[in-house]
Amino acid sequence: MLLYTKELVAPRPRPGLLRFRNKPPGIKFRERLRSSFAHSSIHGMQHVFGEQHLWQRCLWLAIVLGAVITGFSLYTVLMHRHSEQLLVSLIETTQLPVYHIDFPAVAVCPWSHFNWQRAPSALLRFLPRHPNAELRETFRQLLASLDIMNFSNFNRIRILTKRNLTGISYLKPSDLMNYMTYRCDELFVADSCVFDETPYDCCKLFVREQTVKGQCLVFNSMISENSRKKHLTNQFYPYKLSTAGEESGLKFTINASYSFMNNIDALTPFGMNLMIKEPHQWSNEILYHLYPDTENFVAVHPMVTETSPNTYEMSPKRRRCYFDNEKNPTFQNTSLTYNRENCLVVCLHLVVWKTCQCSLPAFLPPIDGVPECGINDAQCLGYNSDIFSYVKMGDQEKYINDSRQGHFCDCPDNCNSRLYKMSLNVRKLDYPKNSTDRLIKAQVYYGQRFMTKIVTKLKYTSVDLLANFGGIISLYIGASVMSFIEFLFVLGKLMWVFIKDARTKLKGNTK
Repeated sequence: MLLYTKELVAPRPRPGLLRFRNKPPGIKFRERLRSSFAHSSIHGMQHVFGEQHLWQRCLWLAIVLGAVITGFSLYTVLMHRHSEQLLVSLIETTQLPVYHIDFPAVAVCPWSHFNWQRAPSALLRFLPRHPNAELRETFRQLLASLDIMNFSNFNRIRILTKRNLTGISYLKPSDLMNYMTYRCDELFVADSCVFDETPYDCCKLFVREQTVKGQCLVFNSMISENSRKKHLTNQFYPYKLSTAGEESGLKFTINASYSFMNNIDALTPFGMNLMIKEPHQWSNEILYHLYPDTENFVAVHPMVTETSPNTYEMSPKRRRCYFDNEKNPTFQNTSLTYNRENCLVVCLHLVVWKTCQCSLPAFLPPIDGVPECGINDAQCLGYNSDIFSYVKMGDQEKYINDSRQGHFCDCPDNCNSRLYKMSLNVRKLDYPKNSTDRLIKAQVYYGQRFMTKIVTKLKYTSVDLLANFGGIISLYIGASVMSFIEFLFVLGKLMWVFIKDARTKLKGNTK
């Protein structure tokens, strides 16, 4: 047993319990800060707080700050690239089979729309009984004007304004054109149509449809009501094709009979416009001419272009295309699928409506609630033909000094579209000896069994930005997501200790 003397015991300063004072808060906070970052997974931080000498800690602090500043400077460059929203087009494949897309629609449009053998019956059908000679001549000139009318020669119809149109002002041009245009059996040679090496009745393959060239006979289209009915009854319509080369696609023969033409005002020779377009497309500006006594071979080389869904957040103006679920403000009040060509014809029809206060359903997609242009509107249509026949695009006036009036249409492409590159080979048709036939033969087929697919997408996406940010911080400061979590956790602990010490000191001062 140990005995302590009075001298070994420290004297109490005052009676009562002895109170021990806490460690100064500042020292405790600095120690916690040093111990927390001395074992950090962020490279360099352990040297900043773990080195014994001040100059070493300052050196490592400068190195860490320099690495952080450099890393975030590079990150701002990446942020700028991401904000630019640059697009890049890449070839996804050159071996996409052609049966992945519909075979193109093929339209046959006569240069002269009318079968003039029906002109006498049209006179009896549309004019009142016992018309005088002047009225009959006016009606004949009306038919002659409508026979060759399209949006490239509206001036022809201005001739009618010099005559008295009172007797025919009630007529609808579309009714006349529907009655006078060629029937399928009048153009095609019987049993001459073949598709995919299978014979067909031409009048079951081709249907009458309206285009900017007037009424045409169209194969594999989805524009007219009769074409859409085919799709309801046949799940494989529009047709597809898996083969390529001559004799594999569509074949047809046209009877080039001059007896159907207008022999009095024969300003246009007999011939055909061949139009290749998408099945859901109203018309196409690119045409091929088919002449009598020729055999024509049209090789189609399709190319598919798609835009990646990662561009949805971009505006159509920046993207320069529209997806199917987006609406172009100039493409309204129509059931057509959006693409550039459809947008142009809808825009053109709106221009006709605003200019002449009427519509032309014989050439353009109908507009509900707008009256059809009548005979009395011929002067307006002819006078403004320069406006209707020329389209101005985008900001072309900055680069082209063009004095033509024209009309402006803002019609970007569809984000998912097809491009047809075509080549036409023509050779003279050889007839059997003593033959009196005048024919036009044509074949439309794929040039090869595979096609190219091009995909357009954002060059820098949000995922790319995040990945590049991770690479930068790993390269310059050796950090990761866990490092940032650790850093936030340490800051949280230090803030809690700082607040706790401050509250303790405040309570000590109040007592």
